[in-house]
Amino acid sequence: MLIQKWMSKDVITMESSATLYDAITLFKTRIISVLPLLKDGKLVGIVSEGDIKKASPSDATSLDKFEITSLMARVPVATIMSKPVITIRSHCTIGEAARLMLNNEVSGLPVIDQDGQIEGIITKSDIFRCFVAFTGIAETGQVFAFRVRDEPGVIQFLTDRIRQNGGRLHSVMSSWDDGEEEKRTVFIHVFNLDTIHFDLLIEEFRSTGLTYGADLSREVRRIFN
Repeated sequence: MLIQKWMSKDVITMESSATLYDAITLFKTRIISVLPLLKDGKLVGIVSEGDIKKASPSDATSLDKFEITSLMARVPVATIMSKPVITIRSHCTIGEAARLMLNNEVSGLPVIDQDGQIEGIITKSDIFRCFVAFTGIAETGQVFAFRVRDEPGVIQFLTDRIRQNGGRLHSVMSSWDDGEEEKRTVFIHVFNLDTIHFDLLIEEFRSTGLTYGADLSREVRRIFN
């Protein structure tokens, strides 16, 4: 899952000499969440949708709209930009981009080439699109969630049983994030299981750590403690 596959390549930028009013107008008229600022063609800062909202006058202001416009037209957008800019390269992974965003609490990263020129933008929305595509959660099908011991062959046994019952695998994800030693959480998204085989697998998997089973095609859900 490389960034170059999921980034937006048509990057909207603005000169750092522009005004806050210019930036607000751009955010209102274009579908963007982050705005890179340039000076002499070089990236010098970035403004997010959150920065714009914080810098915009409150609805409770006593100023009329003409006074507000005049005020914002005198404020350089560079005064609210974040710098230095956290960037990433297109050959990095979606996971690396997500980690950078989480650790630095930003909603998007400019993607730069070896010369430091912007070649794209990767945002939280792009990462979400990637997640949806790879997990298959936008499609109907069947989902099984397990809490199993972290031992060789456990996941293979589960996926083999699904295939043997006519299921087609879409994605397999696992995590150790809940901190319970020697166990992992496993999510398996499949297609093509008919009603009979889904129900049979639910009963069989209850003895192998099944915590949740859902047939999204018919909105049937089974939750186990």
